[in-house]
Amino acid sequence: MKKRNKAWIILIISVLIPILLIVFGSIAYSVAVETAMTALGAAVLLAEAAALVLGGVIADRILYQNRGKDTRKNSLEQLKSWGFDHGRFVSEYKGKEILLKAEDGNTVPGSYFENGSTKCAVLVHGAGGDRICIEPLACEYLKRGYDVFAIDQRGCGANEDKRVTFGINERLDVKAAVKYARSLPGISVVIVHGQSMGAQTAALYASKERRGRDGAADAVICDSPVPGMESTLKTILGNGDPDSIRARAMTAAGKLFMLLFYGIDFDNGDTVKGVGSVDIPTMIILSERDAVCIPEEVEKVFDSVSCGNKALIRVNSDHIGGVIDDPDGYMDAVIRFIGSAGV
Repeated sequence: MKKRNKAWIILIISVLIPILLIVFGSIAYSVAVETAMTALGAAVLLAEAAALVLGGVIADRILYQNRGKDTRKNSLEQLKSWGFDHGRFVSEYKGKEILLKAEDGNTVPGSYFENGSTKCAVLVHGAGGDRICIEPLACEYLKRGYDVFAIDQRGCGANEDKRVTFGINERLDVKAAVKYARSLPGISVVIVHGQSMGAQTAALYASKERRGRDGAADAVICDSPVPGMESTLKTILGNGDPDSIRARAMTAAGKLFMLLFYGIDFDNGDTVKGVGSVDIPTMIILSERDAVCIPEEVEKVFDSVSCGNKALIRVNSDHIGGVIDDPDGYMDAVIRFIGSAGV
């Protein structure tokens, strides 16, 4: 009897031990997996938080790039480097201060130079300066009998919106300026002429308007346009290498943050893509020695312009330097193009 009980005990133990090992092993495995998953989840959350912080830093750097900067002083220094006499310009031409409201409620400041003309040129300056830095171009239009309306872009000068959006929101200010010019007695022709980021703004503005409508210009001139918000930022953030991992990662982080928290989509700042829907006569001016908006990228902008009435002129100058180096040749080409547009 004792031998039989002993045999049963041995049998039970031999069966139970493997079962217990399996059970406890499964429990240990589950705990290990759960711990690993928790750790992985924490790591993912940490990575997402880091990306969010990085995106916020980049978005702030982009949108508020002129924070703490004196854009008026920058403009005056730019004029000095060109040898342009700002004092003489303001003594010869008296601009009237104008404040407009854009469609999104932004207040648009500008200087209107009345010249007794039936034609008005709305001028849009580039990054880092304000309306003062476009005085050399304004001077050439005024000499040729045009009225001129020079505005401050967002993030610059007296514009109340301190965010720079590479033309995405700034185009609304241009539209407001065009509508204002059209409302003036005697003005029958309005053109928009932008330089650098101002040229990008002009191009994106034209992409959203249709010729003949109230807010549409009769022609658009884009001197050395920035090819796109995302491509430019990749170049900047990648220290000149837009295809680097650093450039792609930082741009992606900034792009996502800006979309989620500001409602600003980089894709809407793509000049090359945007001009594919332009029907307003458009001239692109390419500076052969441009190290800011390189010629190959400016050519892409021109090639993508969908309007049949378009022109590309090349000037042997640095970035937006054509009107400085050869003002008569530059303006002759512009005026010929405006004439070819039937205005």
